[in-house]
Amino acid sequence: MRSRFPTLLVVLCALLALTPPTHVQPTHWALLIGVGDYIHFEDVEGGDLPGAAEDARRMRDVLVTRGYVPDANIRMLLDQDATRAAIEESITGWLVERAAPGDHVTVFFAGHGSQMWDEDGDEDDGLDETLAPADVLPDRTDFDISDDEFGRWLDLLPTDNVVVILDSCHSGTATRAVTPFSRARQLGRDLDQIPRPPGARTRAVGDLATDASGFDVGERAVLEIAAAQPDQAAVEVLFPGETGAEPFQGGAFTTHLVRELWRAPASTTYEDVFRRTAAAMKRNRFQQDPMLTEEIELRSAPLFHVEGNDTGVGTAGLPVLRIDGTRVELAGGAALGITTGSVLETESGVALTVEGSGARTLVARASGGAVRVGDTARLVTFRYPESPLLVNVAAIGTELARAITAALSGEEGIEVVDDGDAFSHLLIRQAEAGLRVVGSDGFVRHEDLPAVPGDIEPVVAALRREAASKRLGDMENPGQDFDVRLDMSDGRSSFGLGEEIRFRVHSERDGYLTLVDLGTDGTVAVLIPNAETPSLRVMGGRALTYPSGEGVYFEALPPAGGGLVRAFVTDAPLDIGVPEGQTYAYGDEAFASSVVDALRAAVGSTGGGVHLDSWGTASLVYQIRN
Repeated sequence: MRSRFPTLLVVLCALLALTPPTHVQPTHWALLIGVGDYIHFEDVEGGDLPGAAEDARRMRDVLVTRGYVPDANIRMLLDQDATRAAIEESITGWLVERAAPGDHVTVFFAGHGSQMWDEDGDEDDGLDETLAPADVLPDRTDFDISDDEFGRWLDLLPTDNVVVILDSCHSGTATRAVTPFSRARQLGRDLDQIPRPPGARTRAVGDLATDASGFDVGERAVLEIAAAQPDQAAVEVLFPGETGAEPFQGGAFTTHLVRELWRAPASTTYEDVFRRTAAAMKRNRFQQDPMLTEEIELRSAPLFHVEGNDTGVGTAGLPVLRIDGTRVELAGGAALGITTGSVLETESGVALTVEGSGARTLVARASGGAVRVGDTARLVTFRYPESPLLVNVAAIGTELARAITAALSGEEGIEVVDDGDAFSHLLIRQAEAGLRVVGSDGFVRHEDLPAVPGDIEPVVAALRREAASKRLGDMENPGQDFDVRLDMSDGRSSFGLGEEIRFRVHSERDGYLTLVDLGTDGTVAVLIPNAETPSLRVMGGRALTYPSGEGVYFEALPPAGGGLVRAFVTDAPLDIGVPEGQTYAYGDEAFASSVVDALRAAVGSTGGGVHLDSWGTASLVYQIRN
């Protein structure tokens, strides 16, 4: 009688070959979804999103290249492939079958959000927030993915190490002006025209959604990073390329998040990168406020950390992809904001001077040695582009536009644009109560300004303040290799008039501190150095509180509104003169330029590019309340 053991062994081996691969060491997985080409929606506001798929591709680039997630462990769902069924299977099938306890799972979604009728009574406003897959319908919510449903899918994952990143908006109150340069990532459909299913809760009093929870993935301890607050629009915008370069589309949030992930040292936490992303958005005049889940331990863990697998995270920098003689192609691209003429350096000291950029790659010229594919290059010199504040006057009356143009002629930091379709940082619009200044993202920055040609000084003053804010805001350090943190009064960022304010600065390296306030009225004031403290040394690894003396503090002064504080830590103190008889130096756009010049002089420059290795910076947005 023949034994059947060999046959059974063959069958068993064949079955094992069909099962998902097993692993012992914890690892990383990522599902990246970018829906820009919707099957049932046209290319209009609230319809297609040209930048969503590119957001997912840029996210993949940084995850793979920095060693955060292995390429083989990433699944991409782009445009019309990202149907509801495909998204559900990718979470409940592909991820559930492969991820193991302790693994790190990232789910990223860029696309539209929406709402649907709440059937289980867990929403105060009677509406569930949803994600819009590629096959979402204009007049029904059958294919929407509600936050409740999404949470149930995530509950099937065998690990608690889960991060969800959403660049979409969901609230019916997310209002903004339409501009040629931005779109809200919210479906353009009227929920009141969609039949309410049996059992749906009656909508809350008031015709608009006011639920503060946003897209809530449920009870599971998931770290959720969202592009905007529940009542705000998350926008996709046209980012202008530098002179001669093509502009690119992308989510305002994802673009800045990806930049921070590229730059992040290995020890950076989720809270760190979130804070830097939010500050970078404010510096670049985006009004939306990202959200980070509260009271989740993962928020203070190093990026993509798993117990027992701390290897593989690459050096902060861009890898060399291809070489043709002295011509080198690196990962990255225009979305990173690295300008022509900037210089990167490999670990062996080879200089790579940037000559151009594509959508996802940079082209550079090598000098000073040999470079190899796989080498990592760190940005060491950055050429800050000459970028005046572009103000569009095409939508207001001719006489008023001429008056504003004449008043701003000769302003070095401002350029007036009269072509309604040309990119502009700010757009002046006519409103019922006067003039309104709108940002390129569609959010109102100033309103109720006089609309009379003979009384345009308030408009001009507002624009000068915006130019000053931009001038200092543009001075970020894209190659910063040490951490600087800035906080105000016990971590608060909102103060009533007359309240006490102190600053707390922490730097990983020794240096001299410069503290600059871009106040609620746009005035640029250097808080440190000042007449009483001509220089202030900060010691690496130690927190510094300023002012530190009893009874000495800053006070929240009118007008109410938002302000921005910049901290710079440099090897040498900045040479900023305080006028005789004054305690602090302050001024407008011209003064902001003098502060920038002092920073350039202190840190040094070569060939028009500013050296990046000897200074660091941090930003903090604050609010003053009436």
